[in-house]
Amino acid sequence: MQKAIQLPKEVEEELSMLRGFRDLIGERAGYFFGAKALTKTMSDATATERKAVTALGKTLKEATDKLMAEPNKQTAKAVKDTLDKMETARKANAKAREPHMAKINPLRKAVKYIDVVAVPDSLKEMGKPVTPRFSLSEWVAKAIEQKKQKD
Repeated sequence: MQKAIQLPKEVEEELSMLRGFRDLIGERAGYFFGAKALTKTMSDATATERKAVTALGKTLKEATDKLMAEPNKQTAKAVKDTLDKMETARKANAKAREPHMAKINPLRKAVKYIDVVAVPDSLKEMGKPVTPRFSLSEWVAKAIEQKKQKD
């Protein structure tokens, strides 16, 4: 038979706050990774539309460069036509992205709210208010360096 340990009230309160903070960070991570997965799905589903916009962008750049080198009506018309096609392609891309973004945007807003409001408020309540930092801590710098070396 196990004995129940009676914790001091302060320790119990801090433990409760830490558990709440843990849950908050877990929720944030879930939203972040959910948005990331949905973004990948959207990217795969709208590849054709994105590639069309990219291709038209390259065509527009080439036509603009040609127009700058030797201005004439034919080249100017090619630029105008490409701009019109690009506008249509961008609208098609935006329309294809719309249902995906309807799912992604609330998750991104939740992550932003947690980052900007909930976490700082929680830390302030726990006696550790957030202050702006202008350089990386050693452990973060080392972790980033190790990640770079692995990639």
